[in-house]
Amino acid sequence: QNSFNQFPVAPSVLTNYTPPAPFDPLYGKITVNDPMLIQGSGLFSGPPHWTYLVTVYGKNDTSNQPISAVRRRFRHFVALEDRIRTSVPGAILPPRPDKHPARAIEEASASQSADFAQQRAQELSFYLNALVRHPCAGMAPELKLFLTLQDHIGTAWPEVSSSAFTRLTAVGAAAVEKMSESVDGVLQELGTAQQVAAGEDSADILALAAYEGRRIGAVSSSVPKIESAVVLMRERGDRLGATGLEMSKLSKDVAWCDRELSMPMDVLSSALLRCGRRTKRLGLELGAAISPFVIQYRMCRYEQMAFADRRSVLKRRTEARSKADGRAAKLMMNQSSMAYPGTLDRMETEAAMYDEMATEVAKEADDVALRLQNEVGRIGALRVKQWDSSMKVIASGFKEACAENAAIWESALEAFKREFPDVNIPEASVS
Repeated sequence: QNSFNQFPVAPSVLTNYTPPAPFDPLYGKITVNDPMLIQGSGLFSGPPHWTYLVTVYGKNDTSNQPISAVRRRFRHFVALEDRIRTSVPGAILPPRPDKHPARAIEEASASQSADFAQQRAQELSFYLNALVRHPCAGMAPELKLFLTLQDHIGTAWPEVSSSAFTRLTAVGAAAVEKMSESVDGVLQELGTAQQVAAGEDSADILALAAYEGRRIGAVSSSVPKIESAVVLMRERGDRLGATGLEMSKLSKDVAWCDRELSMPMDVLSSALLRCGRRTKRLGLELGAAISPFVIQYRMCRYEQMAFADRRSVLKRRTEARSKADGRAAKLMMNQSSMAYPGTLDRMETEAAMYDEMATEVAKEADDVALRLQNEVGRIGALRVKQWDSSMKVIASGFKEACAENAAIWESALEAFKREFPDVNIPEASVS
């Protein structure tokens, strides 16, 4: 409670956020299904992999006829995210399905399960529909190309080309750029220190970074605990059910020789089975109810990337302005020294060119700042709406489950009293 009261007040960027007009997606529903296992052949074919049929439907289309159907593999979805991030820096994209540690071995093995592919298809379908509805990513030409290009996407994106040599060349060319960006610490703790070090001069962005850094830290430490609690709830339901099942078997084994002794076992096993089913159902309900919390938790990484985009463009702005100032100073020195006219003309052209480049980078930095503020405000408004609804569902689920479990054990107690009226059972005290 004390730490909650010490949490900083939300900056004006969030409190005064006004949602823009609803985004009108370019496409309707996107489905990802029909997984197909591709067995590679040849020296550089790589391990077996799944491909998925991505079907695109038009919006407001009652004919239910797709406008495009293409096949993509998981590597293509990764490249799509990277290209959209480059296209719209500062945007907070929907979280992409990860390569789970348990699946890493399976994906590289020769025998991949169909269950894995079906689950992956559902995750990718949810991801693509979120991208299509995203106000920034939904307009990106990269997404349109991904959804409509009938050829192998590697013909347009060399980093996912079917040719191993082309992929290696593209990855090698981008490695230096990614390494220079990683020096900034994309996934380091968000705060004002990182933004100031990058040359941040916007008070709104600094306040936003400080507040979101605290919030991301709280979410990152709390949501995994909530997920673990839900898992424990389901496990408790399974164990109650397993205990009740074993006691039911024991009651049947005892009944043939001692009917009276088996009666309390039968009452208890019935209560355990019912309580286990209800507790397991509560775990499933809670797992669905905390989905908005989990999505926001996974989105923290993408928000850190958005702030890293701002730091990256700030560094480029500083470098571009430094080069432009250097060219301008060099031009002034040569003008005062009466250099050759041809040299002065060339230096004037270079100074004007570098100044124009610096102006363009400064405008890009302003665009990224505006996009970042709008995106943080957007997910903040979404978070308030979804979390409030989820908390009501969670509270209602707990209340209903507790009432039903209490009724289960009360009915078990009444059944026990009917079977053994002579046994003195003390009344439970309610404090």
